[in-house]
Amino acid sequence: MSIETIVIYGLAFILVIISVIKDPLKTKKGLIKGVKSFVKLIPVLVPLFLLIGILLAVVTPTFISSLLGEESGLLGYIFGLSIGSITFMPPFVAYPLGAELLEHGAAYPQVAGFLVAVMSVGLVYYAAESTFFSKKSAIYRNAVSLIGAVVVIMVVMVVFT
Repeated sequence: MSIETIVIYGLAFILVIISVIKDPLKTKKGLIKGVKSFVKLIPVLVPLFLLIGILLAVVTPTFISSLLGEESGLLGYIFGLSIGSITFMPPFVAYPLGAELLEHGAAYPQVAGFLVAVMSVGLVYYAAESTFFSKKSAIYRNAVSLIGAVVVIMVVMVVFT
């Protein structure tokens, strides 16, 4: 277990103890609500983690590195942005996937572009967005988000190279 994990668990434990001292009833209600929320998430989490695990078992680190690695260049950035723009993924799945991609040979700028695009560019939401707001606002929002993802790639390139 890493030092960060120990610190996070320790801090959570200390805060729960403080909460119990301050108001035991509210703490009990909060913990019960948290467990119920987690139980509701399990049917979503398990298949997603299984899918990620299977994909990472089938897709070799060499393949990941060729698509999103240091030598992938402009095509790697485009690939990361494109896949991120058309993929729907909740943050609690996207970030661990990004960490796994990095462990398997992907480069920081390409993974950063992928993650920012997954979180902000929503081509899968375009139909709903254009219905509730307008086509113009949906296009503007996606364009600004895509530009933001490119800016993040450039910043990460400067920081990590």
